[in-house]
Amino acid sequence: MELAEIMRTLWSRKLAVLAILGLAGGAAFGAGQLAHSTPRGTATVQILVDSPQSALADLLQNTVPLTTRAALLAQVMSSQTVLEDVAAASGVSVRQLTAQGPYGGAGQALDVVTPAEARSNQLLGEQARYRLTFVAQPDEPVVTASVQGPTALAAGHVAEGILPGVRRYVASLQKGSSTQPATKPAQRVTIRQLGPAQAGTVNSSSRLALMAVAGLGVLLLGLLLLLGVESLRRRGPAEDPLDRNLADDLDRAREERSRSVA
Repeated sequence: MELAEIMRTLWSRKLAVLAILGLAGGAAFGAGQLAHSTPRGTATVQILVDSPQSALADLLQNTVPLTTRAALLAQVMSSQTVLEDVAAASGVSVRQLTAQGPYGGAGQALDVVTPAEARSNQLLGEQARYRLTFVAQPDEPVVTASVQGPTALAAGHVAEGILPGVRRYVASLQKGSSTQPATKPAQRVTIRQLGPAQAGTVNSSSRLALMAVAGLGVLLLGLLLLLGVESLRRRGPAEDPLDRNLADDLDRAREERSRSVA
């Protein structure tokens, strides 16, 4: 079709074009809502696994055992028990937190109940407000904790609650129980935070791009479908070869009759 013919076809089908525009707008709105539901704020905090007298300040202390301890702690921090302590320290519901797993190595026993989001691996479906990730540095007794949240301020607030939450959990273990003696003060792991949480905002331009792609995609697909249907309708049904042969026979019969009359 030429451009003029395309414009005439679309103008003659104004109601169909309006319906396609409505569908395109709905697709763009839906894509915007999907992008809006994903976290847009992020915060990072570093947790140091140290000794009471600080291995970093004592050259005689070996930091290798602390590095191994940090790797284990990074897995423990993703467990439901620690998340409950972090939620209490942050003042949010534990249902709003989810952490990544699964666990391996020494933390395999902790690969049990965590938030439902982590078990089903359907974070978007569960609409978790805060997503936590804990990564242990390979050669340092440091755990990097990352938080994604609805805003940078909210993510930073939860990140600041990680240290007191982890400290509360570790302190409960150090106190001992009826079956396990308390840890001696000189042998207790000390959890420190390396500076305040660093918060920022995720680039939100991707939301507009997603809306534009969804809207234009539905619009172009709908218009192409409309033009294709109109083109097929104007061509009409293909002529049957039998009908064409019958018409040729009738023409020849008329010509012979006219010659005989003449």
